[in-house]
Amino acid sequence: MYRRRKYAYFEDSLVRTPIILGYSCLSILLFFFAGLSSLSAQELNAEVKVNSSMVQGANRQALNVLEEALRTFINGRRWSDTPFRADERINCSFTLVITEAVSSNSFRGELYVQSHCPVEGSSYNTPLLNIRDKEMEFDYTVHQPLQFDPNFLQGNLTTIVAYYAYLILGLDLDSHSALGGTYCFRYMEQIVANAQSYGWKGWERSNNWNRSAIATALNDGTLGEYRQMWFDYHRNGLDVTDRNGGPGLGKIVPSVLFLTTMQTKRPNNLLIRLFGDAKLEEIVNLLSRADAREKREAYEALVKLYPARNNELEQLRE
Repeated sequence: MYRRRKYAYFEDSLVRTPIILGYSCLSILLFFFAGLSSLSAQELNAEVKVNSSMVQGANRQALNVLEEALRTFINGRRWSDTPFRADERINCSFTLVITEAVSSNSFRGELYVQSHCPVEGSSYNTPLLNIRDKEMEFDYTVHQPLQFDPNFLQGNLTTIVAYYAYLILGLDLDSHSALGGTYCFRYMEQIVANAQSYGWKGWERSNNWNRSAIATALNDGTLGEYRQMWFDYHRNGLDVTDRNGGPGLGKIVPSVLFLTTMQTKRPNNLLIRLFGDAKLEEIVNLLSRADAREKREAYEALVKLYPARNNELEQLRE
């Protein structure tokens, strides 16, 4: 059972109860269906921003409409069959920065995507994703309906957003249950395969850090240990809160040491970068209350994994 998520399953025979009911039974039945509805909420609770300050005139007006359209597209859609209650939706953000209007309905820009989830038994929220996609090219016409079908792609914009929706959902499920996000990562791989025939940027197989490469890595069976580490870090680490109700530290150093071993076997693996972009600030902050040995051990490993971010790691030095 997933952390914080209590699933309920019902037999068809319950739904087919004969409609020969008194008032009280009818009330119970209505309550029952309300319960079913509450288990079918959309998975994502996304904050959406479109920054079009670099674009002027009519193009900018069109992009103002796009912000609300994207918000509705992301938050109003069921992305999976996994039951979610309304209070379990995944908090995330999509920030689209438009850098150029190529034509009246063609744009270039960057997309920033973040997500986080609450730690069980705590008021603390742990980051799961922090990514910057610099290969955003898309067409958009005012009031154009935003639609997505993985088998019949109707535009690069909704294809990219859907890809990241599945990445958010997959990482969240993997943090609750070992390999729980597998079907989401397979959807990502399917999207990549179908998008490549269109020639859009960011989907080509030759790039070592793009949407295609991330989907490939998350579906690589030889990297399954990384996903197990991700689960342990959250479920068997942060969720095991300390006596003060704060997130547990028990799996932080072992997770970092696992990454150093992974780096030795698979140098420059993009999952290490994906982890660091989401987790490095958190690790430094949480280990500020660890003992000197753990800080030293973490610092020596992290400075090898993320040498360009040495300044952030300095506070772990004793």
